[in-house]
Amino acid sequence: MRIVTPKELSTFKILPFDLYNESNEKILSAGEVLTPGKLIMLKSYPNVYTEEFSNDVSGLNGKKIDFGEIKNLTEFTYESLDPSDFETVVNKDGILEIEDQVKIKYFYRKVMDLFAQEYYEDGLVKLYILVDMFYKNIFKKYGKMGKGSQMRFLGEYEICHPLNVAIVAGLIAKKLEYQQQDIEQIIMAAFIHDIGKFKIHLTEGDPLTITNEESVVAHTKIGYDIIKNVMNLSDNIARVALEHHENNDGSGYPQGLSNDYISEWGQIINVANYYDNLASNRTTTHVTSNRDALRTMLEIGTKRFSAKILYTFIHMFAYDDPKDFSDMTL
Repeated sequence: MRIVTPKELSTFKILPFDLYNESNEKILSAGEVLTPGKLIMLKSYPNVYTEEFSNDVSGLNGKKIDFGEIKNLTEFTYESLDPSDFETVVNKDGILEIEDQVKIKYFYRKVMDLFAQEYYEDGLVKLYILVDMFYKNIFKKYGKMGKGSQMRFLGEYEICHPLNVAIVAGLIAKKLEYQQQDIEQIIMAAFIHDIGKFKIHLTEGDPLTITNEESVVAHTKIGYDIIKNVMNLSDNIARVALEHHENNDGSGYPQGLSNDYISEWGQIINVANYYDNLASNRTTTHVTSNRDALRTMLEIGTKRFSAKILYTFIHMFAYDDPKDFSDMTL
């Protein structure tokens, strides 16, 4: 028998061996998923032990666990990614260098792959790296006004949408003079505001297209539960997932909240989320430029959006930005 350290346990998503207490009583069995709750429980023991490691371990479904495959899935860094391995389009007029655009999109996609397979702890560790990168490379350098078209990632909606929402939401928070810690938390909330979509029935061929109204509502509630109870993140971040489709006049979902009953972070993500959906032609209103998108948002006005957040957002971008999004891809 040998002692297993908390640090060693934190490297596993699925337990590769049986665990025992000091009385040689089995605590957990090989193949169990190491949830945050189980890791906390294990910390209550002075020491936990295992027999010698065996590569021949079966999971809960009886299938042999390929720990090499798990390692390959989780062990990557931003620096280790080769942009040439990821084929995508970029914003040729964007404020970020082309290589950075590709690597950020590639890195984010790999993090989402971790979340899709429920490697939440590994995914969060890596996502905080991206939060820090966004803050340092975009928000600290961005002036009081600029062209919204230059801030956007273009291409695959399921990758670009959360990144774009994070940029817009973070910039709104900055303009509202939020502290750095809160700006970073809002960026994180934007990255994962749609995480509930991984758990609902989706249309084949488009992993983030909702098939019916019931599922549309469900993704907000599921996202809240994952963020709050599985990822163990703050209620402020979890409420963003729950409330980002709530409207100022109470016409949104899932709770029909209105005005100040919607958290300010939820109101920020609501504006950022709708703006990117509009610019990505995911709404019934067709726009071709950032100027068209801003005009449409103003026409919708405070029926849908908080006046404070909407006008902060409108004044954040240069209104005269007629560049056609379709002319900006490379």
